Order: sequence, then C-alpha cells, then structure tokens
Amino acid sequence: MKWYQKHTSLITEIIGYLFMLLFVFAAATKLIERDSFFNNLNNSPIIYHQTMATIVSWIIPILEIAVAMLIAWPKTRKKGLYGALILMIFFTFYSAGIVFFSPYTSCSCGGIITLLNWPQHLMLNIVLILLALTGIKLYRKKKPQLPYSKAE
Repeated sequence: MKWYQKHTSLITEIIGYLFMLLFVFAAATKLIERDSFFNNLNNSPIIYHQTMATIVSWIIPILEIAVAMLIAWPKTRKKGLYGALILMIFFTFYSAGIVFFSPYTSCSCGGIITLLNWPQHLMLNIVLILLALTGIKLYRKKKPQLPYSKAE
C-alpha cells in the first residue's frame, strides 16, 4: 500500500483544518474590522455600488463561517470542501480582477496575508484551490466504513 493511500484520511483532515482556520480567521477579521472591509469593497471597481458592498460585506464572512462549520463535522466535510473550493474560486476571480484591471489595490485581509501583494495573493488562492481539489479527491477515495460487521 502506498503512503498516500495509507494516510488519505489524515491528509484530508489536515486540509480541512487548514481551511477551517483560514475561513474562521478571515471571517473574524472581516467582522471585527467591518468598516474597513466595507470601505475596501465599496471603493473596489469590481463591487462598485454601496448596496452591493453592504450585502457582500455581510455575506462573505457568513459564508466563510458556514463553510468552516461544514468542514468541522465529518458527515458534512465533503460539502464543506466543495464550499471551500467555490469560495476560493470566487476569491481568485476577485483577486485576478484586482491584479489585472484595478488601479485600487487595498486589501482588508488580516494576519500574515496582509504581507502579500495582490499577485502573491492570487497565487496563494490558486494553491488553495488546488488544495481544496486534493481534499475532495482524497475524500472521495476513502472507503465507507460500516458501523457494524456483516456477521452480526
């Protein structure tokens, strides 16, 4: 048995914990610094209307928390990994829009991510998409374990 086959469950859990940490931290930062997050969205050329910025400034952290909660429970982990993939795809398109089309490059990210410039942020998002795809693929390979044996 190959190493990755033997440790598929562990790798999937590590990927899940990474996304939980990322999304809870990002959501908390956006909620704590909501005014800054809203202003960055409102000034963004991609989300240019105040009403849309208001809606997005609430929906994004709520979705991040919801995805983290889905990943936290084994029964919903696969759905959570798909949610992480979808969020990361949206964030990547947003980052690409900022990198290639926007003169405004402010970021309301928190922690170590604030040290990244937009092209680096875009690359991080692509790596996270690949990680989500890896987690989904490995999760699919897991064989379902029955709670009882057939002899019972």
